[in-house]
Amino acid sequence: MTEVNWRARPWNGWHRRSNAAEDAELTHVGPGTPCGEYMRRFWHPVAMTEQVRDLPLAIRVLGEDLVLFRDLSGRHGLLHKHCSHRRTSLEYGIVAERGIRCCYHGWLFDIDGRILETPGEPATSRIRETLCHGAYPVRERDGLLFAYLGPPEKTPDFPVLDTMAQPGNEMVPYSIDYPCNWLQVAENPMDPWHSVFLHTRATRAHFNAAWGAFPVVEWHWMEDRVGIYLTNSRRWNEYIWVRTAENMFPAVAQPPDIYQDADRELFFPRVGITKWTVPVDDRSCRITGWRHFNPTLDRGGKGDRAKVGLGKVDFLGQTGTERSHEEGQRMPSDYEAQVGQGPITIHAEETLGSTDKGVAMLRRGLRRAIRAVAAGEDPPRAKPNADGTIPSFAGDVIVRVPKSNVDDEALQREVGRLVGRVVAETLPMPAATRQAEIERRVRAGLAALGAGGTAPG
Repeated sequence: MTEVNWRARPWNGWHRRSNAAEDAELTHVGPGTPCGEYMRRFWHPVAMTEQVRDLPLAIRVLGEDLVLFRDLSGRHGLLHKHCSHRRTSLEYGIVAERGIRCCYHGWLFDIDGRILETPGEPATSRIRETLCHGAYPVRERDGLLFAYLGPPEKTPDFPVLDTMAQPGNEMVPYSIDYPCNWLQVAENPMDPWHSVFLHTRATRAHFNAAWGAFPVVEWHWMEDRVGIYLTNSRRWNEYIWVRTAENMFPAVAQPPDIYQDADRELFFPRVGITKWTVPVDDRSCRITGWRHFNPTLDRGGKGDRAKVGLGKVDFLGQTGTERSHEEGQRMPSDYEAQVGQGPITIHAEETLGSTDKGVAMLRRGLRRAIRAVAAGEDPPRAKPNADGTIPSFAGDVIVRVPKSNVDDEALQREVGRLVGRVVAETLPMPAATRQAEIERRVRAGLAALGAGGTAPG
């Protein structure tokens, strides 16, 4: 008897029911889980600096309940939420000159977890010498508070990306909550095809009309597989626009200028956003990062610093609070597409196509790194340049290449590969000279391809 392939038959809803489970290896992040222990080997932003003032802030990160505070001497601390004495929440603690004091019996904890005082205990008590409260280190950077939740003996250097050290660049912090698993949010930057449909053709152009042009996309592993970068090449009138974007494991993404338009030549203006997707727990996450503002970005003046901050950012459809449910249905964007997959999307129920290669690579790279940490290895990390910053790939290159009777899709692919190669080759260069060198090499490469282009100057 021939087995019926019900997946290929119409009216097959009854047959398509499934009890498939979520991919726990990639989606579960609590203490002791493979992905959770991998994620704990990196620094993550856990709050905006402005959220921590004179009172403690209860937060949840990687399935752990914690309290973030700033003591009266200005130091930030991140402690396990419940007091080591009788488990009262330290979100009701009293901030002290040094550390935080539990409201219940007055035990005083320093930012590193050391117990400084145990009032009411006899002078001979050795509790302070034999016990430390759970604590994690915190670093402040440009309006964000970062924490490391892993084993202290494995603490990595704090990563400073080259895009965090650009002259004349303003980084405005923001943070947005998502009621879904971290991975379905973190995958989005590796899927540039969604920009064609979700952000342009399905409703209207959320950014610029050029985003709706069908791209030629190729994805590439970074050295040592510390992440993935892509080249996204579009034809728009007389120009070929190559957009390089990146995702550094586990969940740092840098898209270039979100308001870019392919109406003139440009050579590597940098990113519009630097963001981390941080798991709150298995079924919720938070995007925290910076919007970048500088003279090389957003030439149309569409960005708005005043709309960037706690629970908000200055482009459409990134939160669940800015619009009604009906508005989200009529003009869906990233928030609706990602949260709409459910609390934890079921990978076994997906049907991946050729446009999903970047998503598949990202999952494969994460799985490999997770298993390496589970086997006792250290996760691969991006190497800094001589100036101490980690070089990155993201930026835009727009070149004038008039249309001709040649195969334009093949030309877009060649120009995309040229730009991707040049961007990768110039990673070791100082930021001050890299942009000019990218322009020089791209123009030389275009000449070699016979693709023309406008002469510099």
